[in-house]
Amino acid sequence: MGATFRDRLGSLIMLAFIVVLWVQRDYTTPFGGIFPDRIMIIMAAFIVMTLILSFTPYRVMKEGDEKQEPETEGKRWLEMTVVIAIMLLWVLLLRYAGFALTGVVGFGSIAWYISGERKNWRMIVKAVALGLVITYLIVFIFGYLLQVPLPQGEIFD
Repeated sequence: MGATFRDRLGSLIMLAFIVVLWVQRDYTTPFGGIFPDRIMIIMAAFIVMTLILSFTPYRVMKEGDEKQEPETEGKRWLEMTVVIAIMLLWVLLLRYAGFALTGVVGFGSIAWYISGERKNWRMIVKAVALGLVITYLIVFIFGYLLQVPLPQGEIFD
């Protein structure tokens, strides 16, 4: 799989995630959506730029920029598919389970999976701790400092 193909595939997948998030947005206050909407628009603009650049000589990654690893092509596809599946479940369950729960599970699952040490119990503990810390920081910054309401989850209402 070449760098150009990865750029294009990654751009299309990220655009799909932004579309899913955009469709699911439901703000509780009139101004609660200003910041998230702007972030999604900015992300979409950068992703579209990356996609357009992948068709020009000025693409983000050039062929040969990536390190040659002895991994098989099938293993890379499997790992990418698993991470995409985790992210898709995360986005789909966000409204129902809330940001706090899906954030910890999502960040923790991806950290655990990409670590390569899937059978090591210490890595599982580190991944869960990382998920807790990242989720707490996001909730603190957006929920408390910026006063942007994050989805609490319909199962907790």
